[in-house]
Amino acid sequence: MDSNNLDRELVGVLFPGIVKNEDKAITCLGGIRNISQVYSNPSKRRLGLSFQPENPFVRKIYGNSKKGAGVLLKVKVKKVKEGNEIKREVVSTTVVGCVKTMFRFESMCDFQYLAVHREGPSDGPVSCCLEKILPSGVEVIDFMLQPSPLLLIPSSFTRFEKPIGYAYTDKRHPDRSSPEPGDSVHSKTRMLRSSQVSPYTFNLTNELPSEPHEVYVKQKEIKFDLHPRLIEEYDVVKKLFDERPIWSLNLIRYHTKIRLVSLKVIMPCLALYMKTGPWRSTWVKYGYDPRKDPAARKYQTLDFRLRHAAGVRSMIMSREDITTDRERKPKRSAAEAAAVSDEIAEGSVYFRRGMTPTQRHIFYQYCDIQLPEVEEILAPEPPPGYLCHQKRGWLPANTGEICRDHMFRYIKDTLFNSNNTDLKFEGSGNGSSSNSDDGGSDGSDGGGGMSDEGGFGSDGGGGASD
Repeated sequence: MDSNNLDRELVGVLFPGIVKNEDKAITCLGGIRNISQVYSNPSKRRLGLSFQPENPFVRKIYGNSKKGAGVLLKVKVKKVKEGNEIKREVVSTTVVGCVKTMFRFESMCDFQYLAVHREGPSDGPVSCCLEKILPSGVEVIDFMLQPSPLLLIPSSFTRFEKPIGYAYTDKRHPDRSSPEPGDSVHSKTRMLRSSQVSPYTFNLTNELPSEPHEVYVKQKEIKFDLHPRLIEEYDVVKKLFDERPIWSLNLIRYHTKIRLVSLKVIMPCLALYMKTGPWRSTWVKYGYDPRKDPAARKYQTLDFRLRHAAGVRSMIMSREDITTDRERKPKRSAAEAAAVSDEIAEGSVYFRRGMTPTQRHIFYQYCDIQLPEVEEILAPEPPPGYLCHQKRGWLPANTGEICRDHMFRYIKDTLFNSNNTDLKFEGSGNGSSSNSDDGGSDGSDGGGGMSDEGGFGSDGGGGASD
């Protein structure tokens, strides 16, 4: 056996079928060019295979590249016919190369939707109408006026490429009830993953709980026995809530440097998490009701989203690096992941002149926006008899929109004056005129969700003009 080609590296493709024509098999794989593109960058692309390359209604199956250890042999066999029997004799064996990468098609083929049409009675012949549906070139307008065959295919194929076992059982947590019948479809959210008790949905009628749930108390006692350090961290967070009744989780992490794992045990024992409403995404101390205290207006949440005007949005990174689902990143160690996740920048919780937000979408509390224009809006007390509003709380109408205009103007001045002096201001890039990405996602204090209500203290928003 000749073994001189062991140093030659090859790439193998396990074709899911019997190959009788190599050219047709390569065409099913997308051609030589597509195979070369996948081979040059296997971490981001997968090798697709279609048994009907000319039919766009056939779903492809994909094969992933995997490491392998094999040898490709070329064997010459001599066939000799003796009577009714055929004897085979190996003449020579040659090593073509070693295979270190292998593409395997391990997914299942989805149901294929073929473009067929039946004319006449229900038991009449079925004909392929693919040529009638797909344009063959530059068509005239008459092509659009002619009757078209009836062909309705699903908008998408199955999401799963491998067979899975699914047990149709009841919900694991029966206490997490789904929205009542008649609710809007858009209000339905996914089930919670870790917490045993659902967060508080803001309303003006139900009483706020004054004590933590027994589940969190038992969890705290167990964790305290296992980790005595949690007792000191618990006292630190409790002291913060004695000084200020409403905190955001990032603000506590910024001041205390306590790990997020510890805060998941401590926070539910000291405060109630607001899921919606004017104090959305904040923790309210047990026993304190912000709906009855007008001073709680400064702790309300402002949903700030960076606008597209004048190219400012491109200067600030998004929350997460955008990566494709094909890109594979090396796994970080647990210590590195914990160190990165516990770092909270000042721009994530505070905003002042000369500071830019750390990402394009941040929730701020009004008292942490240290701008004179915002402080002037928060200064007036609500008039006697004024009640807390379902969406804007104790603040006048359009307060969120006015504060966003001021913040965006400061951000634009900071970015253009410090980062890039070549960029010029444009008239259309004014913060007050741009309204893209403006407003809260749930309408808690969004720009357009409050204009129908009358406000108080009209001079409080007087300093909001640009």
